[in-house]
Amino acid sequence: MANQITSDLTISTAVTVLEELLAPISAFTRNITSEIQPRRQASVDVPVVKKGSSARDYAYSTGYNTTADTDVDVVTVTLTERIKPFHLADTDLNKSPLTLQDYVAANAHEFGRYLLQIIFDQVDASITAGDVTEVSKNASSVALADIQGLQSTLDSNGAPFDRYVLMNSDVNSALMPSSIETFGPSVLQGGRFGRLYGMDTYVTTVRDTTIGKPHTFAGSSDSIIVANRMPDVSGQATLEEYTPFTVDGVGIQCAYRRYFEPSKGESFGAFTTIMGAAVAKPEHLVAITKAS
Repeated sequence: MANQITSDLTISTAVTVLEELLAPISAFTRNITSEIQPRRQASVDVPVVKKGSSARDYAYSTGYNTTADTDVDVVTVTLTERIKPFHLADTDLNKSPLTLQDYVAANAHEFGRYLLQIIFDQVDASITAGDVTEVSKNASSVALADIQGLQSTLDSNGAPFDRYVLMNSDVNSALMPSSIETFGPSVLQGGRFGRLYGMDTYVTTVRDTTIGKPHTFAGSSDSIIVANRMPDVSGQATLEEYTPFTVDGVGIQCAYRRYFEPSKGESFGAFTTIMGAAVAKPEHLVAITKAS
């Protein structure tokens, strides 16, 4: 009997892949609900505390509520359906479950990379606008002193201490020590840093080799907002399956869609989610961009 790209194998495989790929999102401010979002492009307003919103001493003349409302701002996040479609012919479905699992994992991997690229694009837009501090240095030349420099900039800008640094895998390789003397055996064995200079450390294979594009950025949790909703079930094709699922550890709401096209003898599937991102506190974000 031929295999099917049904939810049992597909979703469990996708969640395993996406949980690791999308782990950096847990470091950002998240606006996530399981409510259904129509496919058309929409937006959500997320309240944030304004820059320079300071505490003060109590005064009888002003009480508690004077100027309180003016200290809150709104960041608008555009929501768009993000998809990774794929398909298999009848003959491909006769392959072993392991082969199918590899095929599904590869598609989930590209889906996760695309979702992270959306966040990098928002950081890049804020750099272009002159809102985010940047340092120019090629990924392969980044040293620990540069990461410490990111931390120092965040300190100078008064960023909260719940911080992260997201780096391209080339940067991670450049920082990786050649011996256990600096960080101990666990870093060499795992190939990853858990924390650097008080910042949770994440690695991604998302990369843009264009000069001036960010390959590494650090910030506090309030620097970036990620908004996410469940995608609509409606579609042009007749669905055989629509199964919502959540990426563990991150909370991102996704769905798996599947239908069969008899005229082509092919099974079609797609991972889908409604997601958007925005830089909320550019002063709490600092990036390293490609120099040349």
